[in-house]
Amino acid sequence: MKKWACLAMAAAMAAGCSPSGGNQGAAGAKKMLPVAVRTATVKPGEISEKLQFTGELESPLSVQVSSKSQGRLGKLELESGAEVTEGVEVKKGDIIAEIEHRDLEAQLALSEAQVQQAEAVLADRERERRRLEALFAGEVATEQARDTAVAAHESAKAALAQAKAQLKLARVNLDEALLRAPMDGVVAERYADPGAMVGASTPILRLVQMSPLRLMVSVPARMLPILEPGKTPVEVRTDAHPGRVFRCVVGRIFPTVDEKTRTAPVEILLDNERGASGQWALRPGMYATAEIRMAMRSSALMVPASSVVRRARGRPAPPR
Repeated sequence: MKKWACLAMAAAMAAGCSPSGGNQGAAGAKKMLPVAVRTATVKPGEISEKLQFTGELESPLSVQVSSKSQGRLGKLELESGAEVTEGVEVKKGDIIAEIEHRDLEAQLALSEAQVQQAEAVLADRERERRRLEALFAGEVATEQARDTAVAAHESAKAALAQAKAQLKLARVNLDEALLRAPMDGVVAERYADPGAMVGASTPILRLVQMSPLRLMVSVPARMLPILEPGKTPVEVRTDAHPGRVFRCVVGRIFPTVDEKTRTAPVEILLDNERGASGQWALRPGMYATAEIRMAMRSSALMVPASSVVRRARGRPAPPR
């Protein structure tokens, strides 16, 4: 009986292990399929680290021109007769607008006449002073008469100085009625038309500088030590000129870092150019993308990008 019990137990154990053994045999029977492989040579090359920023082009200089005196806007034109309106280019010092100034011209003429009168009075008082001083020296005139002549002469000198100051003020008022361009630029906006009443707080024109333009970007503080004003290269692209690259350098790094974003403003200046039609290639307000080269390795080993296997979820599992 013991012999038959041992044989039954052995048979049961063999029956329970047979499926596992069968699976292992099937797995071992699988064959590895061939895989197509392409080879490439690893070569040394130049690798640069770039950061990309976006923003709007803007003019470094934008000035609103207004009158210092109140009056009626007479003309908005250059000395050549060209109308001053949006898109017109002006040079520094050009007369771009005039406030009606007939009353100022009359005040200037009056001030000039007062100066001439004060000069004549002064000349007369000077002759009288010399005469009485000579008479006093000859003991003919009294000391009181001489002192009166001296005082009259000094008063005439003060009156002439006052008249000249009034004349200078009249000339300044008349000159300020002629509005001159404070810089080279282009008229971006015109706020008033001839005939309108304007005052000291009334803007008439807005002038902007067209070259160079600037692009302000916010660079992380940890990257600031790598940047060198005037040396770090920048490539700028705009939607208005697809495929064209505007090459420039970092112009200025602002001294403070924003406490919330931990970034610092960096100014990039772009030399603007004119096209064949005379139009500016870049304009303030255009959307632009800037790539700043932060670091470079000249002898790095490079492999083709096609050799990297990418999956939708995570990285490929390492081979076993």
